[in-house]
This record gives sequence, C-alpha cells and structure tokens, in this order.
Amino acid sequence: MEQQRSGIPSFAARGEVSLELVHATEAAALVCASYLGRGDADGVSDAAGQAMRAALDLLDIAGTVVLSPRPQSHLPHGATIGNGDRKVDLGIYPVEGASQTARGHINAVSLIVAVEPGGFARLPAVPQVEKFVAGPAARGAIDFDDSVADNLRRVAFANDVRVQDLTVAILERPRHQELIAEVAATGARIRILEEGDFASAVMAALPGTGIDAAIGIGDLHAMLMSACAVRCLGGEFQVRLMPRNDEERNLVGDGASRVYRIEDLAPASDIAVAITGVTGGPLLPGVAFGSGFAETSSLVLSSRHATVRRLTTRHHVVQGASAS
Repeated sequence: MEQQRSGIPSFAARGEVSLELVHATEAAALVCASYLGRGDADGVSDAAGQAMRAALDLLDIAGTVVLSPRPQSHLPHGATIGNGDRKVDLGIYPVEGASQTARGHINAVSLIVAVEPGGFARLPAVPQVEKFVAGPAARGAIDFDDSVADNLRRVAFANDVRVQDLTVAILERPRHQELIAEVAATGARIRILEEGDFASAVMAALPGTGIDAAIGIGDLHAMLMSACAVRCLGGEFQVRLMPRNDEERNLVGDGASRVYRIEDLAPASDIAVAITGVTGGPLLPGVAFGSGFAETSSLVLSSRHATVRRLTTRHHVVQGASAS
C-alpha cells in the first residue's frame, strides 16, 4: 500500500481507480432513476446492468467480476471487462434495491468495489452470514460471543452516548423478528430497511447518516463488498458464517464458530469503492432531474490514497438507455 506521512493529504488522484469506477455507478444510477416508481423491478435490474457494463467497458482497467450479490446477465461471474491493462478483481452491484426503485422507495444505490487480483477474502461459500457493523469509534468494542445488549452498550460507551441514543439498522426479514425484539429491549432506536445489506453497513460506518450500527443476517457477497467500504471508512465489521443445512455445515467444518474481523474480510492492500445514490436516503441523495440535466451524488473511497470523497456531478447529457 502506498505510504503517506501522517497529516499530509493525498492529491495524487491520477490512477485512482475509484474515480474511474464512479462513471459506471453514475451511468447505472441515471438509467435506474428513469424507472422510479414504475413497478418494473426486472426492468430496473436489467437496465442498470446494461448501463454499468457499457460504462465499464470504456474504462482503463482489465477487471474480472468476482463478487456479485445477485446474478447479473450483463456482468456474469468471471466476465472480463474494461479497456485497459490494469488488472483488478471486481465486486459489482448495478443496483442494490431494484424493487425499492420500482416502488419509488428510498435507499437504493449502485456500487462497485475493485481490489488487486486475488484481493477479496476467500471464505467458505456459505450464502448467509451474521454481521455486526459500527463506526470508527467502536473499533475493538464488538464481541460476537456477547449479547446484542452488551455489544450495544459498548458501542454507546465508545461514542460517549447512551444506548437510547443509538439507532440500529436491521433489514426487514422474518428471520430478524427476534433480533428486532432484542434491540428494542435495550432502548435503542431501530431503522427497519427493506433492502440494503451493503448500504446499511456503509451507513453504520459513515458519520452523519444517523445510523450507529447495522446488524443481522445477510448475503456473503454483499458482506465482503461492504467490508471493503467499511475498511476504507475506518469502521468496525465482524461476521460469523451461518450454515443452513448439513451440506453447508460440512463445508464450514470447524470454522462454524469463527468470527471474521475487518482484516479478514477486507485483506486487500488496494481497495477502491464507488457508490452512487439512486433513490436517495440517509447514505446519499438520489438522482435529481432538472431542465436538460440530471445530478448524481456519490461516495468515492480509496484505501491506497486514504481518501473519502463526496462527489456531486451534473450530467447535461444523461447517459444510458431510457425506459420505454
């Protein structure tokens, strides 16, 4: 990893992969926004994948798709994309929240994560994992062997607030009903999200979102991608595998009780992340349309350059196919 003197900011934007990736997340977000509230979730997903693929093919990288929380017809696993010779492995999610976009709901985003070849963590291929994510102040405060209440007390102490001052993000799933009751019993506030394995984790690690922790069971690929973003943000991230049957338990073996920490989940030395808001929410504003332009809001993260950038872009010519 590129070394920098403490306190000296990075202005070496040339070659920063995240600043290239954001063109692809912007393209996907723009085309998704044209489907807002129109009830066509499949159309949202297909248009986002097509727009992201077209944008990625123009970039100065040679990327291989390694992670994808949902099957992507335009960006299948193992696909090689880009127009350059800088090799990277990619985690792609053209739109997290296609159904939210189709229903006109908040929190949908488009995202890409890039690491050096082989830089993503290699965990047993168990689809579901249990996560606990918090911000930088809570580094070292989480212990998966303790109760949710005790962990939230430590997160509150680390942030110099009361448990009642915390807001915890949990996805709206039947499997989370007991967890929601546990959190409610502590007095903490709860933000229930329809979708957003990735977005909820980033919100928990990013100051100013109003989310102090994100917990629950989620998708393995989304967790590995979000761990990369959380590492760039300096947050806390712990995961435990959740085998659902004998086949998965045999696959995990003795690792069923292992707790994976941020250094296990995001081991790459060079991480680049681009996230663009689609429908808006606590993480990022959504795409806004004006007379002859559209405006996107993005987060651009780089571990190599030690930067977290907020990027607002006005597009006078909106790229991507329009919804019919």
